[in-house]
Amino acid sequence: MSHGVLALGGAALCLSGSVWYVPAWADLRAGPDRPASRRLAAAAVLVLWAGALLATALLAWSGPRPALASAALAGPVAAGTALAARARAGRERREAAAGWRLLGAPAPGPGPRRARRVLLAWLVAGLGAAVAAGAAARGAGAWQAASAAGAVTVAALLTGGARAGLLVRRAAPGQARDQSPYRW
Repeated sequence: MSHGVLALGGAALCLSGSVWYVPAWADLRAGPDRPASRRLAAAAVLVLWAGALLATALLAWSGPRPALASAALAGPVAAGTALAARARAGRERREAAAGWRLLGAPAPGPGPRRARRVLLAWLVAGLGAAVAAGAAARGAGAWQAASAAGAVTVAALLTGGARAGLLVRRAAPGQARDQSPYRW
């Protein structure tokens, strides 16, 4: 495959990634209105997408080696920034819990951690099964292998979403569920 075709695919990927980098840019532009951990996480997202954009541009004009080097550099920088954001979020949660204790009120719950773990477990298992299904169907042809892998991935995502409780809307503890047909 030529470098131009790969660069065109990378450009399409970078354009479709706007669902991640536009909100991240907005979080950074909000400045002190957002918590520091959220701004760090937004910076990690932007570093990763900037690395993908740079790799695409280098692939189009310079070839695969500089593109691979830029991607290899952006990945660890974004991962380090994301880890720093996670550590900062932990500190912010501990500070908020201490503040709630001073007020004598119970701190809010930790959030949907179990749901994330369940969905991640199903996603990882589903992607592994998709690779196995694609490899098993490889003798039948590329289209059949891709179809089998895609079907297994979609089934794993739907099952994981259902098991994590993400496909149904639940009311928070102590609150009645809104019965309005116009709200989701």
